[in-house]
Amino acid sequence: MSDKTLADNDLDDIIGDADTGGRKPHGAFSKGVLWYLPLIWALYQLWIASPLPYLLGVGVLNDTQTRAIHLAFAVGLAFLAFPAFKNSPRHHIRKITWLIAIVAAVSASYLWWDYRGIAQRTGAPNLTDLIIAGVGIVLLLEAARRSLGFPLMGVALFFLAYVFLVHGVACPK
Repeated sequence: MSDKTLADNDLDDIIGDADTGGRKPHGAFSKGVLWYLPLIWALYQLWIASPLPYLLGVGVLNDTQTRAIHLAFAVGLAFLAFPAFKNSPRHHIRKITWLIAIVAAVSASYLWWDYRGIAQRTGAPNLTDLIIAGVGIVLLLEAARRSLGFPLMGVALFFLAYVFLVHGVACPK
C-alpha cells in the first residue's frame, strides 16, 4: 500500500469520526438510538420551521422552548455519539454514559417543561432552577469538549468567568 493511500484512509477515518462521533456500537438498541434520535431531531426541526404547527394548531412553541428542545437533542447526542476519551470504547455505550446523556437532555429541556414557572419567577430562581442550571452548564461544557474539543470549552469557560467574575453577576455590588 502506498503512502498516499494510507494517508487517504487516515483522512477518511478522521472525517468519519467527526461526522458520526466516532462510535460504532454493535448492539441493536444503541445503533437504533444513534440512528433514530438524529432522525427525530431533524423531523422536529422541519416541523418547527414549517407553517404546519400554526395551520394545524398543534405543536406551537415559543422560541425559548424550541431552543431548549433543540439543545436537549444536541447535548444528549453529544454524549451518546462521542466517547469521553480516545481510549474509551467505541463499540458500545456504557450505562453511565446513557445516564449522563439523559440527565443532560433533561437539564437542557428544563426551560421547555417548566417554562411557565420560570417565567413567573424571573430574576428570582428557586433551588431547583439553580441546581438544574449548574448541572446543565457542567454537562454542556463536557458535551462541547467531547464533540468539538478543549478549545471551544476553553472559550466558553473564559466568557463564563468574564460574566461572573468581572461583571459580578454572581455577586452584585
